[in-house]
This record gives sequence, C-alpha cells and structure tokens, in this order.
Amino acid sequence: RNFTQPTRLTKSQNHKMQLIKPTTNLRSMGSLAQALLSDKSFDIEFQGYLSNHVKHAIIALDRLDAPASRLQGYWDEYTKLTPYEIPLHKVEESWDTVKPAISEEWNDWRGKKIHWQRQAAFMDDELSRLDNDTNKLVKQYAPELLSGMAGALTHGVIHLGWAIDAQSPWMICEGLSYLNFCHLGFEDEQVLDFETENDDSAPMDSFIRVANTFEKEELLESWVNKVKKSYDKSFHPELVPAGFQWELSKLFKEPHQVATVIPKWIRQCPLPEIWEELYHAVVGLYLASRDQNGNGNFVVLHLITSLWGLEKTMRVLEPPEEVERKVLGQFYAMTITLLGASAAGFPCPELLEAVHKDYAKQVVDNAEQFDWRPIAKAGIAEKEEHNIKLVYVSRELWRRFGHWKGFSDAAKSFTLTPNIRPSTAVFTA
Repeated sequence: RNFTQPTRLTKSQNHKMQLIKPTTNLRSMGSLAQALLSDKSFDIEFQGYLSNHVKHAIIALDRLDAPASRLQGYWDEYTKLTPYEIPLHKVEESWDTVKPAISEEWNDWRGKKIHWQRQAAFMDDELSRLDNDTNKLVKQYAPELLSGMAGALTHGVIHLGWAIDAQSPWMICEGLSYLNFCHLGFEDEQVLDFETENDDSAPMDSFIRVANTFEKEELLESWVNKVKKSYDKSFHPELVPAGFQWELSKLFKEPHQVATVIPKWIRQCPLPEIWEELYHAVVGLYLASRDQNGNGNFVVLHLITSLWGLEKTMRVLEPPEEVERKVLGQFYAMTITLLGASAAGFPCPELLEAVHKDYAKQVVDNAEQFDWRPIAKAGIAEKEEHNIKLVYVSRELWRRFGHWKGFSDAAKSFTLTPNIRPSTAVFTA
C-alpha cells in the first residue's frame, strides 16, 4: 500500500465522489426524529460537565431504521435517567425570557462554560438573520471554533456535525453554541510546521511511530504526569469537576512535539485519501484498545464519532484546501494528546502493529454475504448511546470505503458505560 500514490480521478472529482456524495445521499430524518431534535427542554450538559447525548442517539437510531416506538422509548428513558444513573438537567430559564448574547459576549465567553442558553439564543437569532440558512450560519461561525474541538471530550464538534448530518436547524444552533461554550484545544501557534524527517505515509504509520516515541522517551512520566502535577485547581477551575477534561486541558497548555509536529502526509496527500486513512486509523486505534472481553475503549470511540462530525462540518464549510489541512492537523494533534492524557495511555506499538497487519486495507468482508442486520439490531437495542452511534458510523464507513473488515469488527466491539457518579468522573477504559 502506497498512501502517496496518485488517484486515478482528478482531485476535484475524487473529492466530490468520496466526501460530498455520502452526505447528500442520506435520506431525510423521520418526522419523529426531527421533532425530538427540535426539543428545547434540556440543557446541553448535566452534572456540570457531562454532555447530553440523547439527540445523538436519536439520529443514529433513525439512520439505523429503528421503529418510531424505539426512538420515543429511548428518548423517554434517557431523559428520565441517563445510563450514568444521573438525570438530565432541564434548562434553567424559559427560552421566551432568555436574553440572546451579543457578538462581543459570544467572543468573550468562548471556552468559559458560561451562559450556554444565551449563546444558543444568539445562534437562533443569527439563523433568522441569515434567512434560516443553516449552511450560512455554519460558514460564518464554525471556522473560528474548530480549534477547540477537544472541548467536552469532543462533544461540541460531535453535536454540531451530527446536527448537520440530521439537518436539524435548532440542533445546529445548539452545536455551534456548545463548541463556543466548551472550546478547548491548541492555539494556532502551538501546532508546528510539518515534519520532514520521518517517512510516515499514512496516519497509522504516524500513530505507530508516536507509540514507539511514548515508550522510548517515557513520555507518560516525562510529559503527561509531569504536566498534570504542575497545576492546581486555580487552573481552568470550571473543568475541575470534570476530572479527565481538566487533566486534558493541562496537556493542551503544555503540549509535546510528539503531538504538535504535524506529519507530512497531511500536507502532501490528496484530501479524500487523508479522510479515508484517518477513518481507518482511528478505527484501528479503537480495535487495538479492546479489552480481553472485546469491549472497545470509551475514550477512543469518541475519535470515530468526532471525526464523523468534523467531516460533516467541513463539507458544509467547503474551505480552501490549506484550511482543511490545518483543521486535520488539529485533529491529529488532538488525538495524540487526548490518548496520552487518558487513563489507558497511548496504545502500545505492538498492539497497533498487530492491528495494522491483521486489518490491512485489503482485508475486506464479502459484501454480498455480509449481513449487517444482526449488528444493527444489537445497536438499536443498546442502552449505551455511544454504541448506537458506533454501529451507524461503522456501517456507513464500511459501505463507503470498500467493506473493510475493521469497520464491521469495530461495530461489534461495544464499549462499556464508564463509572461516573455525582461527585467524581472516573474513566478506567
């Protein structure tokens, strides 16, 4: 496999075939799903730091052709008590009385996790000003927010991108305001120039190299743990209750070049190939992180669903090529930092190399014989919404990118709900 090999189609033809077509070919959401996505009863977070996932599940269930009774049943169950055994938080103020933020406040409140309702109301007003054109709204406000895609464990970009997937105007307003509300990531100057010294030809090559660097330079101690111990609760106090998110914010403050020096494939390779290979790589990370029972890693799973959300957002933005490559560089750097900060740490090189070998690109399922129905049925029946999303995205990627076995196996590797309780956040995966 030579990732730098030119494609047979022109770059613009390949871009349209592989990136735009999968978005525009999706059917419209069902009427019940759209109604639920338009609901304004609940806050974007609960317990002060946990993201409200219920609308993500509704989108995935609808895309998996779950019956209306299952959509309504899931909504009723989740909004009564989440899988974390913690109830959702209803909005504190009636939307009729919420004073929309103004532009200066929108910018000033970025990343401070305050006044989400006012920010969402501002987006709603802006949508009306733009003749209810959600694409115009996303194009005006998303570009300056994507550097903070790591906020809320990537749920800001997930909420926005999945809202775009569903074409839900109110949920798009929620997603943009959530990205602004929880904004966390690298400053532009922290992501350095492209690496020229290594021979990485694809994302998984880079992740294997990074895994070796983590071991060789003992980065867990010399970077991750050292930086985590360097800050007290006066640093990002709004994130202290979130536990893992607070620890992650420290590594964004003091990043390591293992993450921020961007490999040359992001600059040199055709964009459609980069997206495909990034999907292969993050799914490969997920497969490599499975435990002895075959359960996938909760944190790594977010890389799959956030990349899906990011791609949906980029297809609306249609940015210049250099801007799209810059955003992909941010995602790459975030991935390494996120995994480095997690309890499980960055996957070991032996596991990544084994997945890279066992799930080579040519290892594919027989498309005529492979039956997705049992997997979709299992996903639809799940209480843990991350697994419903995993099945939906994996199936779409499998259909889109040559029926790769990694996608179908990932769809069967459900994650476990983490042990989160009212006073603590423990990510043991």
